[in-house]
Amino acid sequence: MTLTAAAVVVGALSISPTSAEETPEPTASAGTEAAPDETTQQAEADARAAAQAAESQSLAADAPRPYGPPYEVKSEANFSRPNGSYMKASDFTLLNDLERLIRGSYEDPNTGKPRPSSTIAANKIYISVSRMENSKRVGRELVKAAQKGVDVYMIHGKASQSKESRALQKKLESLKHGHFHICQKGKSLACLSPLNGAIMHSKVLMVKDTYDADKKPARGAVWSGSANLGGPSGEYTFNNGWTTYNDKKIFVQMERFFQDMWAERNISKKYSYDYPRYVAAHATSYGYADAQKEGYSKDISPYARNGMFYSELSNTTYYPTPISASPSNGRDPVLNLLGRIVPDATCKIRLQHNRFKYRRIAVAQKLVELTEGGCSVEAISFRDELKANRTAHCQQYIRICKPILDVLRTSVTRVPAAYAKPHDKTMLVEAKLKPNSWNTEELTPNGKAFSSSGTFTRVVQAGSAALTGSNLIVSDEITTETTDPALYQEYLEHWSAIWRSSGARSWAY
Repeated sequence: MTLTAAAVVVGALSISPTSAEETPEPTASAGTEAAPDETTQQAEADARAAAQAAESQSLAADAPRPYGPPYEVKSEANFSRPNGSYMKASDFTLLNDLERLIRGSYEDPNTGKPRPSSTIAANKIYISVSRMENSKRVGRELVKAAQKGVDVYMIHGKASQSKESRALQKKLESLKHGHFHICQKGKSLACLSPLNGAIMHSKVLMVKDTYDADKKPARGAVWSGSANLGGPSGEYTFNNGWTTYNDKKIFVQMERFFQDMWAERNISKKYSYDYPRYVAAHATSYGYADAQKEGYSKDISPYARNGMFYSELSNTTYYPTPISASPSNGRDPVLNLLGRIVPDATCKIRLQHNRFKYRRIAVAQKLVELTEGGCSVEAISFRDELKANRTAHCQQYIRICKPILDVLRTSVTRVPAAYAKPHDKTMLVEAKLKPNSWNTEELTPNGKAFSSSGTFTRVVQAGSAALTGSNLIVSDEITTETTDPALYQEYLEHWSAIWRSSGARSWAY
């Protein structure tokens, strides 16, 4: 039986199995069993995904609403896609959306009038961000919200202060309802991790009471993504994020996560410097007792007993770091997802990671293993313009470091590489997935258990953590996952936009 060679691409320029640049698949000779028809398999996989999406949408319409009937649990994606010369072409779309969420805390977008004083007085905004050089967005809305009477809490990175962040800190701290915190623990510049060299890198915005993009009232809005508040990593590069609305369990858990950062909770050696272990040990502090009475499954704990924050209503999971992960202990969220894949001709893996460094070489090894099982793997990385950055990272323009490329070179299929300008930290997977051995409560989008033989599912994994060692085991980060079919489609369109961007180039190695 001939094994069909999958198109394996690392870069912004995809090469399909029918491309003239790829060696054609040999025709099966007489007496040899023909390879499975990939077109048929893919059509069947698409049909399964479409049926799953339709069932998921039907379930969503009738799903419980923990905040009450008007508040549908839903998620919305947002992106920035500047397409032009680096540091000249900008896109404020994503940052404008964050401003919209903040503005909704004090103003009704349907009327343009202030919200009731009681609503404003009870409202809260939580935001953490690592950089805001040259920031022209978001900070001004935080100030307006605090001026109106909304309690605003902002955490910023000690390692990346700027004149813009200092000005925002001064302004917020001058207001009764403005609060600004910079974490530092000796040689650690993180909020949770005490390890030397750690930084606060989580990018999170939470608004207790606001509106969604359709101007409908929303509670418990939680956004997480890759964007900072300005400059190279906010408006001049490709970025992504999504907002979950009206999922009370997620908001309660993420609110406690933010409070842990604000309090500089010490994730010590007792917990192996692993925040999810700390969460699991104090699970009843992350969730709320009445969750099952308010529509969450009675088969799922109302608390974060596995150490991550998960909700079957929004199909979302949040993995906060630091995590004491190794290639073999199952606690690396990326390897955990890849390890669930049952490889075949319908399996597709797309990476768009700002950095892919040698300490995550096990991820590269797993990708090669999956290509040999039939998966198509593609990736997009960043082109470094500055010599100082190249010295600090991969010693070359592309931020897929040479040891990673050396592993990818061992694949049975040649792995072309390319770069563009993504600041994203994203992996898209569509494949048969076995049950999640870490998040044992996870269900499919239609509310069923994953089959032991694999259930075809489309997953977005995103957040603030790049494919580096420090972003996993040292610093404060947040990795997010969703099996929401609509969000997957939006992320796939974002991936295609990066492919089409003017800065996409091949990389020979």
